[in-house]
Amino acid sequence: MATIVTRAGKGSALTFAEGDANFTNLNTDKLEDITSETIGSLSDVDTTGIADQYILVYNSTSGNFEVEAQTGGIASLVEDTTPELGGDLDCQGSEIQNPILTDYAENINAIGTNNSPTLTVANGNVQTLTITSDLTLSAFSDAAVGQSMTLLVSGSGTVSGTGGYIFAGGETTLTTNSVISIFYDGTNYWASVATDFQ
Repeated sequence: MATIVTRAGKGSALTFAEGDANFTNLNTDKLEDITSETIGSLSDVDTTGIADQYILVYNSTSGNFEVEAQTGGIASLVEDTTPELGGDLDCQGSEIQNPILTDYAENINAIGTNNSPTLTVANGNVQTLTITSDLTLSAFSDAAVGQSMTLLVSGSGTVSGTGGYIFAGGETTLTTNSVISIFYDGTNYWASVATDFQ
């Protein structure tokens, strides 16, 4: 810390030399650029024993941050045999390989009343739909090979599709309650219709 001679401390006016010395001391102690400083330059940080994968931990006895080997936690997810998520998992298009699913549920998206709906897999693989006349299906707006969708349809009429729809057995009749299962192989939409749910 810079030494400063004050008028109150001295008890008399400062000389020019004392005034200049104050500025010199302040200039010497000023911090202009910390790019060349290290964390060890901080008075409450002790970097003794620093090594790869070590962390700084506060020691209330010494009042310092000190180097300590990292303990606890996991280095890899494979070390946690029962991991739990604290929120949604976004795989960013990456694969989850060889899963065994138990006790899971699908989100159900309500499209509403629409005789020519836009089918968007991003809204979920199970969707509900009400029709007032014949139903016309189009390609998924976000189509990718291997995607599938199940439509729970309320309302009577027939169903047709544009953009490569193929219906199992040529069945296109919808009763009051029907289920349409659709699988996209990259070229065609393979659809099967189950009807007469009572």
